Amino acid sequence: MTDLSRIVLTGAPGTGKSSTVNALEKFGYPVMKEVSREYWDKTGYGSGGEDPWRNLITFSKAIWELRTQQHIEAKLMSGPVFYDRSIIDVLAYIDAGNKEAETAMNPAPYKYNKVFIFPPWEEIYKQDDGRWEPFSTCELVDKSVRETYDRYGYHLIEVPKCTIQERVNFIIREIGGVK
Repeated sequence: MTDLSRIVLTGAPGTGKSSTVNALEKFGYPVMKEVSREYWDKTGYGSGGEDPWRNLITFSKAIWELRTQQHIEAKLMSGPVFYDRSIIDVLAYIDAGNKEAETAMNPAPYKYNKVFIFPPWEEIYKQDDGRWEPFSTCELVDKSVRETYDRYGYHLIEVPKCTIQERVNFIIREIGGVK
């Protein structure tokens, strides 16, 4: 048995999650990166490719597989491991798209210890090839993420709107670390 602690950083697109994950990685923490952009690049969903919202179930099944693989890979680690989103986020996006998740998408075997949520923050929100949604979609996704994590019994710790370093410090303090 290891002292593995799975810590999720979640929230809508463009809220600073990945920047914070990258900063945590620079401090030496193991991280499980966001898999959606890499998948977009490999499959053509990004850069003028197909809109994932229009093929949400197929896209979500692929991301589910990649995120469950991350969960399995982390079993070999110890201490805090930070996830840039989790499998619960897949279900949240399906809900936001008014679709029905397949029964095989059962999150019960994939537990997380703490979940930090990054609130929508219009001042830092930027659209690009992989983040094409308007800010209003960001707010819709935020609502769905909060409801979905709550439905599965997770307590969300809201990350304050501040600098990346201050966010890192806040998270490390909340998990009982020192930085």
